[in-house]
Amino acid sequence: MRDKASTGDAFMLGTNETLDAASQQRNIFVYSAVLALMYLSAPIIYVGFVQAALCKRLHTSDTIANLPNTLYLAMAWCPVVTAWLFPKARQLKPVLGLGFAAMAVASAAVAGLLLLPVSNTVIIGAVLVHATLLGAANGVVFMLSWEALSRGVAEGQRGRALGLAYGWGPGFAVLGSLWGQMLMDGKVLGWKAPAWMAASYPYSYALLFAATALTMGVAALLVPLYRLPMPTAEPERQGFREAVLGGFKTIARHRVLLIACIAYLLVCGANTIQTNMSIFTHEVVGRSSEDLAGYQLSLRFSFKMLAGFLLGWLLTRTHAKVPLLVTVGLQIIAVLWVMLVPGYWFLLAFGLNGAAELSGVYYMNYPVAASVKSEVRGNLAFLMLASSAIGLAPVCFGWISDHWGLRASFVAALVLLGFIAALVGLKLPAQPKPFAEN
Repeated sequence: MRDKASTGDAFMLGTNETLDAASQQRNIFVYSAVLALMYLSAPIIYVGFVQAALCKRLHTSDTIANLPNTLYLAMAWCPVVTAWLFPKARQLKPVLGLGFAAMAVASAAVAGLLLLPVSNTVIIGAVLVHATLLGAANGVVFMLSWEALSRGVAEGQRGRALGLAYGWGPGFAVLGSLWGQMLMDGKVLGWKAPAWMAASYPYSYALLFAATALTMGVAALLVPLYRLPMPTAEPERQGFREAVLGGFKTIARHRVLLIACIAYLLVCGANTIQTNMSIFTHEVVGRSSEDLAGYQLSLRFSFKMLAGFLLGWLLTRTHAKVPLLVTVGLQIIAVLWVMLVPGYWFLLAFGLNGAAELSGVYYMNYPVAASVKSEVRGNLAFLMLASSAIGLAPVCFGWISDHWGLRASFVAALVLLGFIAALVGLKLPAQPKPFAEN
């Protein structure tokens, strides 16, 4: 039962407790603040550019430089298993706080090792372990933050929360990225930073990881501020097969849903070419990828802000397939831009690719729209489990690069993206209908 949801005065979600407007406002603040802290930590939280730059500084191959991204993506199964292990609402805040705490501890450990007299092999190993732990924890906190929002804010008020978090959130990522650029390069946007504001290796990377430890620690402290109503009855843990693999049969027997899920997995895998795009910096402008990683991330999130508003408007004005075609088109343009545009203008490719990253949102939205409401959770659980295979994509692109060059990996990405565009354009209807209604 819910009353006054649209006005935000108070509402109930099958609980014994009515959540008033002040509590909802507090939940919106906590949700937005936590997202802002994660965006502020983008240079480290968004595994890829900085980790690849650090690996290349330590003279690794392109395959190893892509491995942190691979390990991060390979942990996509963790949210599903976490949801199965901890199904009760009262477990939400403790597990969410633990996820942020794990990210803080892992980041602090890498920062400490960078300052110790240890071998490059140890540092590379620490970066790989950190990426693995981040992949596990980040997926869990993302899933549980969404649940906290759904439990703690009335449906009519969630637009405010999402607008605040995702409208302004990427702006914090821009700030964090520019700060990271200043640390690694000593200057930002042509302004040379004073000596006390810049740092040389290894202190530049140590500060980035230490700052992430601080922001994730603050996020962990904010989690208890959520005020969430508890259900009158808590579900018991189901068998693993029923809880995690329940969507397999539904997806397999629904052709449109199956194609949509395949397209989602492929487009997420294709997007990992961005690590090789960053490594390509040296060939285009003669500077190492770490020298420009902050600018690349800044463009990535600036364009993502603009695309977020545009794609949302397109979805309301057209149908579910249009954002799919637009985002895959942006990815194709981004890869072509890297290959064909000389000089510093090539950096705009990272903005285009950042906008295309929203494919993860809209390619997920399509399977949701194609699912019966009672089967959405099971279908997405299976899709998240299957998405762990995406972790193979970056290391495959790195392997292609090591054997045939970076341009060959871009050609491979273009072939994959072209196949996705054809699959979506020819095989998916404009507006999917749930399987039961077909």
